[in-house]
Amino acid sequence: MPSTIAIVFEPDFSSRLPTLSFHTPVWLADTTQNRQAAEEAWRQVTEWPHISVTMFRADSDWPELLGLITLQQRTADTIDVIGSALTPDARTALANAGYVHFDGTPQGFRASKRKRM
Repeated sequence: MPSTIAIVFEPDFSSRLPTLSFHTPVWLADTTQNRQAAEEAWRQVTEWPHISVTMFRADSDWPELLGLITLQQRTADTIDVIGSALTPDARTALANAGYVHFDGTPQGFRASKRKRM
């Protein structure tokens, strides 16, 4: 079954986190505003056990971040990135992790392990 995760670099994603985390595992940049929203999401896990929010250091580089994600999530076919452009470093790290297709989105970009037909 294909899986998608979201990586959010926005320093204040707090108002949008509840909706996104209800549908998709979220990796969230650790800022004061985001941490407060993540703590609220963690409290919701007792009622909604599928909610998954993980904080990461905002200064993490792409290889480090992808390594952490792989350890916890095992694998994701698609990564939706919010609040960051597709930089050369991101493209290289994602390509090395098996992501072969990249699309820009209004909020950032999407990386996929499968090419679109």
